[in-house]
Amino acid sequence: MKRRKDNSLWADKTVVSLLFFYLVILVFRVMSGNFYLSDSHEYVEVAKYLLEGNYFSVNDPVISKRPLIYPLFLSLTITLSPYIIIFFQSILLCFTFHLFFKILDFYKIKKQSALILIVLTPSVFIYSQLIMSELVVLFLVTLLFYLYTVHFSWKTIKYAQLIILLLAFTKPVFYPFVFVNFVVMLFYYFKVKRFNFWVLLPIITVLLYSNYNLNRFGYRHFSSMENTNLIHYNLYYFKAYNQSKKEADDWLSQVTQSIKTENPLQKDHALRKIALEEISTHFFPYTLYHLGTGVRGIFDPGRFDLMTFVGQEDGNQGFLEVVNGNKSIFSLFKDKSLLFIYLLLIPILLVLIFKWMYFFKFYSKKGRSFSEYFFLVFIIYYVLATGPVNCSRYMMPLQLILITFALVSVRENRIKNASQN
Repeated sequence: MKRRKDNSLWADKTVVSLLFFYLVILVFRVMSGNFYLSDSHEYVEVAKYLLEGNYFSVNDPVISKRPLIYPLFLSLTITLSPYIIIFFQSILLCFTFHLFFKILDFYKIKKQSALILIVLTPSVFIYSQLIMSELVVLFLVTLLFYLYTVHFSWKTIKYAQLIILLLAFTKPVFYPFVFVNFVVMLFYYFKVKRFNFWVLLPIITVLLYSNYNLNRFGYRHFSSMENTNLIHYNLYYFKAYNQSKKEADDWLSQVTQSIKTENPLQKDHALRKIALEEISTHFFPYTLYHLGTGVRGIFDPGRFDLMTFVGQEDGNQGFLEVVNGNKSIFSLFKDKSLLFIYLLLIPILLVLIFKWMYFFKFYSKKGRSFSEYFFLVFIIYYVLATGPVNCSRYMMPLQLILITFALVSVRENRIKNASQN
């Protein structure tokens, strides 16, 4: 009984420590008044359409560019005040950690063992205090993780499909996953010799929404960002990396000029055609680049996150500018006042390597459950889908999964070593 009481005390200390750490960061955030990144204002713009009742009548492209769920979350604050939004997001983060701790309990992992890993994953706290969709994605991913680990059953499959659908309407990178999810679930249904029709819900909804956009905007798409991202980020970075920044700038300028006078439908078709031609022409080099940069992004310690925490985003803080050849690595050290940030990145990177090392070790052991293999597919998909733009910000919603499986792997390793001694 005494041991259980001690463990409970440590658990309480862990929660209090995390809360204190979060409040310290929040104080600095409020003092700086920096709650926005460049994408934030588009989410707010869509939220205003919702509050004004114009969401379904205005044909502003930003509506299909920024999916519904996060603007809907913002609209719940009514005033759209950044302070009220961050208050709501803080509550959502608390509930996310509540689910996370329940998952740790399920795996018999002590909360205090996760403390240092959480603290040295600052992106979780930084993006919870920015007006960006990442926190809602973190919550939905953790909720899905909770359902599929702690409460996986035939009944919870339908709730999981709803969460996957919400993920697609929160961050467009998830919408192709509805098809991957369908294939993965077919394997499970074949194994149990039953079929759950709820798995069709995400696919049907995505297809219906794409057709809805066809009627509303004149061309079939789920998000108007798809082809734009391919041109402005994926292929632009590919050309900058393989050729030069100047050639990439010239190519992007030519593409922009060529579609300048066209309507949205014509622009979408033109961008898609250009992207497909470029990828087919350089298929193998681009494929290797896309896969390599996706994997590279999992080891991004989050320089951009820390830089935008201490200052307003100017579009040049990201390490992607360096690794894609857009600026020299020596340019990172021009501002000596930021030396502390670079020193802080060292333990963050070491913890990141630790998490991934034990995550891979977790899956090297045979006999994992369907739910655990599901999240392996989920993470592989996400890394490959993000490709050249993958970075700490994109990986933030996966961090609690990584921490869980890393700690489970450490625990299993200790039990194995103890049994051998």
